[in-house]
Amino acid sequence: MAARWPFTKKSAEPPRVIKADKRKIVEYERKTNEASKQKISDRSHLESDSFKEAMDLLGEDSKES
Repeated sequence: MAARWPFTKKSAEPPRVIKADKRKIVEYERKTNEASKQKISDRSHLESDSFKEAMDLLGEDSKES
């Protein structure tokens, strides 16, 4: 008769459940003031000569394509 097998199958351990950390939700409020509104609405850079020259140069390339 053969000898008994000395190695046995290990029982599987139940999977460990890792608790998810509750993360704090941070909310930011953007405060608008008159100075920031003026900066956003200021479109004077569109009237400068250097901007117009740059747009002329870029505009010609896009028309040829």
